[in-house]
Order: sequence, then C-alpha cells, then structure tokens
Amino acid sequence: MSIVNHEQNPGDHRSDLIGRFAQHKVAANLLMLIMLLAGAVSLIKLNTQFLPNFEPDYVIVRVTWPGASAEDVAKSIVTPLEQQLRNLDYVKEMRSTSYQSAGVIVLEYDEGSDMGLALDQVKEYVDLVRNLPSDSETPEVSKVSLNEDVATIILSSDGTLEELRPLAYQYERELLDRGVAKVEFIGLPSQEIAIQVDSKQISALKMSLPQLGQQILNASQDIPAGTSGKSEAAKELRSIEQRRSESGFEQLAILSGSSAEPIKLEDIAVVQQRNKDNQIEVFYQNRPAVLLRVLRTQSSDTLKAAETLNNWLADTKPLLPQTVQLHAYNEAYVLIEDRINLLIKNGLGGLILVVSILFIFLNGRVAFWVAVGIPISFMGTLAILYLVGGSINMVSMFALIMALGIIVDDAIVVGEDALTHYSKGENPLRAAEGGARRMFVPVLSSSLTTVSAFLPLMLISGIIGNILFDIPLVIICVIIASVIECFLVLPGHLNHSFKRSFKANAAGSYREKIDQGFNRFRDNFFRPLSEKSIENRGVILCLSVAILAVSITLIASGRVKSDFFPQPESHILLGNVKFASGTPPEKVREFGLHMEQALQQADAKFAKEQRMGDADSLVVHSVLRINQASFDGGQNYSTGEQYASVHVELLTPDARDIRNPEFIEAWNDFIDQPDGVEQLSISSPRGGPPGKDVDIFLTGQATSVLKQAGEDLATKLKTYVGVRDIQDDLPFGKNQFIYSLTPLGEALGFTVSDVGRQLRAAFDGQLLQVFYDENEEIEVRIILPDEERNYSRILDNFPLVTPSGDIAQLSNVVTLTHRKGLELVRHTEGKLGLHVTASVNPDLNNANQIIAELQEEFLPNLSIEYGIKIDLKGRAEEQAQTGKDMMLGAAIGFTLIYIILAWVFGSYSWPVAVLLAIPLGISGAILGHWLLGIDLTMLSWFGFFGLSGIVINDAIILVTFYRELREQGQPAKQAIVDASCLRLRAVMLTSLTTVAGLLPLLFETSLQAQFLIPMAVSISFGLAYATILILFVIPALISLIEEFKDKRAAK
Repeated sequence: MSIVNHEQNPGDHRSDLIGRFAQHKVAANLLMLIMLLAGAVSLIKLNTQFLPNFEPDYVIVRVTWPGASAEDVAKSIVTPLEQQLRNLDYVKEMRSTSYQSAGVIVLEYDEGSDMGLALDQVKEYVDLVRNLPSDSETPEVSKVSLNEDVATIILSSDGTLEELRPLAYQYERELLDRGVAKVEFIGLPSQEIAIQVDSKQISALKMSLPQLGQQILNASQDIPAGTSGKSEAAKELRSIEQRRSESGFEQLAILSGSSAEPIKLEDIAVVQQRNKDNQIEVFYQNRPAVLLRVLRTQSSDTLKAAETLNNWLADTKPLLPQTVQLHAYNEAYVLIEDRINLLIKNGLGGLILVVSILFIFLNGRVAFWVAVGIPISFMGTLAILYLVGGSINMVSMFALIMALGIIVDDAIVVGEDALTHYSKGENPLRAAEGGARRMFVPVLSSSLTTVSAFLPLMLISGIIGNILFDIPLVIICVIIASVIECFLVLPGHLNHSFKRSFKANAAGSYREKIDQGFNRFRDNFFRPLSEKSIENRGVILCLSVAILAVSITLIASGRVKSDFFPQPESHILLGNVKFASGTPPEKVREFGLHMEQALQQADAKFAKEQRMGDADSLVVHSVLRINQASFDGGQNYSTGEQYASVHVELLTPDARDIRNPEFIEAWNDFIDQPDGVEQLSISSPRGGPPGKDVDIFLTGQATSVLKQAGEDLATKLKTYVGVRDIQDDLPFGKNQFIYSLTPLGEALGFTVSDVGRQLRAAFDGQLLQVFYDENEEIEVRIILPDEERNYSRILDNFPLVTPSGDIAQLSNVVTLTHRKGLELVRHTEGKLGLHVTASVNPDLNNANQIIAELQEEFLPNLSIEYGIKIDLKGRAEEQAQTGKDMMLGAAIGFTLIYIILAWVFGSYSWPVAVLLAIPLGISGAILGHWLLGIDLTMLSWFGFFGLSGIVINDAIILVTFYRELREQGQPAKQAIVDASCLRLRAVMLTSLTTVAGLLPLLFETSLQAQFLIPMAVSISFGLAYATILILFVIPALISLIEEFKDKRAAK
C-alpha cells in the first residue's frame, strides 16, 4: 500500500495509508497510543548520564622495568616495541612516554576501527619482540575504556591509614553488592613485605642479596607434588610452606653461605610489611584518608548509581566507628541533575511559548492538535533513540530543546493548509486528508533537507564528534517521528475535530479579531511591501549581499572571535606543584600542607570581606594528595616523590558571586613559593577534547637542541597576556651515577650484569614472590634497609660478592661518574619530541589568535634556527581536524540538499534560489553573535548546519506554491506576491515556534547554560533573519530567475 497517490486530485479521498488513517475512527488514536507507550517504556530504559557513550580508539602497551632510568627504558624497551608496532594497520598515531621503571606506548586508531581485533593484533605484535631486557616484566596490553564519575567518597580517620584499609575493602564490597558498577581507590597504597638485609650481614654471610633471595624463594613455596596410592586410598602430595606474614618470614630457616647450619631470617634481616615506595597518599583535614571513586560503566545509569550510593551512605554513617568519617565529594551526578533540571525548565518555558503562538495564529482546535503532536513526536523520538542505542545526557537533552520548534513545523504546515481549505467550505475529511496530501511532497522534501543538513555532522571525527554526535542523531529521530505524526496521526485528529467544530464561517469574537488583524497586516502592509521589494529587487539583493559581507568581515577582523570548545565554570580547582627531581619528600609534603593553609586563608579573606552571601565558606572540601599532580586540568596525572596537589571543591558557580579566576588569584597570593619548585599551577578541570589550549610539538633534533628551542618558545609565550601554566614535557630528572668496571673488577671476574643485579636488589629491591592476602596482592622483596638506601655514602663501602664468594667494596670494582638524567622521554611516531604547552584565560586572550600570531613569524624562524620540525597538537590539532570534517560535511550537505531540491522542483535552476538563502541566513547568525558579544564556538558551527536545513524548509513550500500558481496561469509577479501572502502565516508560525522554543535558553543566566547558548544564538538569530529573506529576498531571486528564463526563451 502506498503512502500517497498523486495521480488524482489531492483533495479527493483515497484508500492509501494517509486516507485510511484520516478516515478511520480510531487508527490515529491507536498509533498515537503506541507512540506514547513506546516513548514511556524507552524513557524508563534509557540510561541517564553526563555525556554520550562512545568507545575510545586507543590501545595501551605498558612495560615495567624496575629500577631503570627513563633513557634506559626508552632505548631498551620502548624503541624495540615501536619498531615492531609501526607496522600495524589503521593506526592514526603512536605516542610513547618513558619514565623511571616503566614505559607506556599509546596507539590511537582510526575512528571506527574494530578495537577488539586491534587489541588482539597489538598483543600478537608485542609477542614477536624477543629482545626486551630479561628482568623487565611481561608487557601489558589493554584497551582504553571510559568510566564516568558518579561521586567520590572521602573515608578519613583520626588514627592511622592502616585502620582504614579493611574498611575501604568492606565498603567496596558493599557498594558492588548493591549494584554500583565500579569502585576505584585513591590513596590506598599497595603493600609489600620488605626483607631488609644490611651491608654488614652481606659481608658476614658472603652472600649477595640475589643469592639470599633465592634461598628464601626455595624455602617459601606451596608445591603440589601429584597423587600417591591410586590403587589404595589416593592421597595428594603437597607442601604448604608459603609464608604470608612478617612472623612467617622471620621464622623461615635458610642456609648461610659459610656453613651448612640453618639460621632464621629474623637473625639476619628486618622483616616488615609496609606500603610500597612512591605511592599516592591522601589527607583530608590533616587526617589520613582514602578516596573511593564511584564510577558507572557504559551500560549503567548515573542517577540510579547515585541513588544506590546515597542509600548506602544513609545506612552506613550511623554504624561508623567514632574515629572514622565519610563525606561525599565531587558529586558529578548533582551536576547532571542540575543541568537536566535547567534544560527541563528552559524546555517547559519554550513549550509554553510555542503553544501560545500556535493558539494565537491558528484555530483553537487545530492549534490544540498541532500542540498535541509535540509530546507524541517527543515520545516517538525517545523510542527511536532507544532503538538506536542512545541515552539521556546533556547533549541529547539540548538537542530535544532545540527540536521544540522544529518538531511542530510539519504539523503547522499540514494543519494550516487543512484549516484554510476547511474554511473555504470543504468537508472535514477532504480538508484534513487533502492538507496532508497536498503538503506531502513539500514537507517530506523539507524534512529530507533538514536531515541532509544534520547528517554530515555525524561524520565529524575525534572526541568532539563523539561528544556532539547525539545532536544530529536526536534531530533526525525527531524529524522521523514528526513526519509519522503529521501524516498518519494529525489528519485523523483534524478530521474528527472539524466534524465537531462550528461551521467554517463561524468563529468566536476573539478568534475573529485575531484573524482580521492578521489579514489587515497581510493585505495592507505585507502585500504592498512584497510588491515593492520585487520592483526594487536589485536593492534588496545588494542589501542582503552587503549584510553577508559585513558578517564575514566581523569574523575576519576578529570582532567576532572563535573559541573552539568553551567550558562552563567548574566547581573544582586543582592546585599542583612539582619540585626538582631529588627534592626530599619531606619538603614536598610540607609545601603541600602550606598550599592547603593558603587555601584556607584565601577563603577567610572573602569571608572577612563579606562576599559569600549566606554561605560560611566557599570551600566545600579540600583534599591533599602527596606524590601525584596534574598540569592539564586533571586529564593526565604524574606520580613521583616530587609532586603534590590539592583538590578543592567549591560551591557551585551559580551559588557564589566570586569567580574562579579571582579565587585562584587570591589563593596564589597567600602561597610562599620555596626554592626548588619547578612548576606551580592552580587551574580548573576541563572537559571536551583532550589537550591544552596551546600545544606545540618540536621534533627532529637531539634532546639538548629540542630543550633549548622549547625554552625559547616558552619565553615567547610568557609575553602574551592571559597565558599560564607554560611547560615542556622533557624535564630534567634526578642526578645519575653511571658505573663502569675497573680493571680490578674485571680481574675479580665481575661483569656489568653481575654488579647490576646486586645493586638493583640492594637499592630497588628484588621481587621474590607475590601472594594474595584476602583483599590485595602483596609483593615480597629483599632489599637494603632504608637508612642505608637513602644516603649516597653507603656506595663507596657497599659489599659486592665476587664470583669466587669473596667480598669486594664497590669503590674498588666500579668507577662512578655523574650525569644529569631526564625525568621523561617522549616519542611521537617513534621520533624523540618535545611538547610545549600552555593554558589561556579566555577572559584575557584567545588561544586561536595566539597560535595564528606564532605561526606568522616566530615558529617559522624557530624552525630554521634550530633545524626542527614544528607541529600543532592538542586542541589546535583537534580543531583543525574538526574544521576539515565540517568542510567535507558542508559539501556533502549542500550536494544532498541540491539533489533533493532538484527532484522536488524538476529543475536545475530553481534549487539555486533556495540554496542562496543558506549563506544569507548564516550571516544573521553571525550578527547575532556580534550583537550579544558571544564567541563563535563548536556549537555555533553546529547551529549553522542546523540552520541550513531549517531555513530552506519554508523556502521550499514558498517556491512550490509559486509554481502551482504559475501552472494555474497567473503572471509571474502576481504569483510571487500571492504565494508570499498565502504562506505568510505558515512562514511566521514555523519561524516563531522555532525561535520561541530556544528563547528561554537564549536568555538563561545560569553559568552552566553558557556552553549551549551559542547554538541557540545561531539558530534563533539566523532563522529570524532568514524569515525576512524568505519573504523578500527569495521572491526577488524568483523574479530574477523568471526574467532570465524569459530572456533566454526569447533568444
């Protein structure tokens, strides 16, 4: 059965799909009920989360080599792996970082790659590398997965950290049992059993630490030995000598090197179960703490997880020991609730405006059924969204609000046409069915053009494309649901409504006054103005082109600036410090505490100035982390003894008048920076695409040359206002002792390998075994005592065991030389490189302008001076790639729209008149940004795409009506004016409802809505200006095309 048959008069009743639904008594209501039920079920099942789900296209290879320097890791581990992995297919970029004791290789794949297959292929290629150091650990290959934060729980104690360890594991089990998807610990150090043998015992026993370690390993084993007596009563043979405690290892009997008499381990060593070195420590209000980070997986719901968490907190807090406290911190789900409520509030406001406009311009019954189409279409949209795997998130919610006006456009066109014919005396069925039939091609083509405008946005790659993918997805779902509603549900409702209404010539006084007022406006003001615009079409066209030129000039001159991905102000601040490598840990810890004190002083300053309103403090929580810091807004963390950070949760931005930059400045003022600080940064976390505002990658030369070039670039960046947190990622590390054998050492039979094994066991520890102790893995290591390892003077007299079993001092066996090492070594595509990064305060400067200015002269000169290659990375790289994708998308969109218009009009020239409305309409959007002082953002460009589809919908219907009037024999000028007048109500209605749907968001004062406003500005201002274009410029273009055709025909 066809949907519509065009061979008969559109007003005649037929038995196709539209005719059957229009005539049937209950079909429209049943379909409406199905759509409502499907939407309700989908609403229950759709996940609620902050951002859409997407799978990162990354595979990570990590290799641990205990005790190795960054240079050794890069040379012996990372480089061989890179040489093998560079042969992989579909790898977009390969990056690596080598640091002390480990190396990490990140493989970024082309978007859309099969990551399961990619993971298997990487494992296969890694297994082919056979020349890794023998004492390095097995490479770990994993696929990156994204887990969204729900909240973080602070578990703190007045006592020691060890009191919190069993509680932390208990609470993790309880949360998981209640349905929480994932819990991660921060600040719960891994443990080890350290068997500490001092140098005197090594000399006395004449056994090196590796030899002692082998003795311990031989004695501490659980060994299954098979089964005996199978023909009788079978019994298993096994030893259970594995030690799992301090006392167990202390009582372990081993053989000394000088006699066969066994001795206990406690007689020659100190056995201690303790935290491993360089672990993250957390403090809350100067008390030890553990953070329980509650996460959701892609298949779980954030708000349901939050409800589970809050119920657990309510049940657990009354049962806490007196010395233990639980606090909810960084509750991300609250942001989701706040933003959903914000969008719902704006959506309801827009809905009220849309419905009010419908009742003003349309007959009450028609307006009612058109308005009913909004929830029906929304529910249909949710059903389609669920079927395609969508979710309720910030992006999809905004897209639904943006669709408020769009969703009724089709119903307005069909309803207005049906009402017009019913008012002329047609019977209800013929008017309702005929309206759907007459508008079928124009509405379907306008829907297809809108889909064509939004569809290319799905082609945008990278993080940005993944985050904003839901906007075109939701809009396309809305259009599908809207088309179903306006052709299958609305005609049946209009038919029954017309039957129950008064006769066509009967109207209430209120309705009559509105209609008379509109008719007077149309006939006495609009019609003469339309006629004059056609008579002066040259002026009209030149004026529109001039406005387009002005809008382009506003961008070119920088009056309308571009900010790729602006962020709403965060309620989280991160204070981070990095000391020079080798700084005593006590000094780092002391400065971390000082940073917290400075934070409290800054908070007290604003309290003293009475600028907090009703709040007692701007700071809700502050957490000190030792051995960890982040200098890119929390996207990546560095760990080590030289790092410390303070994580601060402030009141939400809308609950305070003091903005983050002012608070950060006050916090900085109270910090006294000591010697040895290499970097101090206070910033807010940033969402969106990864990377800094400025990220410039230098490669092609040796480390020293890259370092000098990076310092020159950093000096240049310091000259720009608003640029902060300037750093390079090739920092110098600790001082190094480089050892080489002396002639005596060689004569004693030593090799570099022998010396290295004994030194590594002494100063880094030799891993003997790993066992699982109820909640966690515990490593067993043999090592020198801390009081010897922590001082360099032990080196000269450190005893080495010769191959013959004698003792020789280290100073006699090796020669030690000094050298400055590197903390990190980074490669991109296998090449040594250096990133110089910086953040830009958007209130003081613009990152795009800074990069553009550097590219003009400074960077080319820097490249020539040092012989290096320079590339843009980070957000600039993402922006460039997104720009290319959008240009491709624009070309695809224009082509699809032209094809649809050419099909509708049956002409190659008529689509040009409609397509010219797109750039002219975009000029209105640019002017809107300029008038409101808003930067062009990524969402602004998304708005341009959406505007392109929306703006031509009315133009299609206008041109369709004009061609019909011409076919009826009207002269060109009269047909143009009559078509404009006939479509005036529908054009104004569709434009007003779309703008009204976005109007509350456009004037939203909440700081959290500022990210979304640019798209609303693009569509609302662009559409408002485009309405004038459709009513005046498009008719002028039609007149020009007709005159051109007549002249060509005359020739």
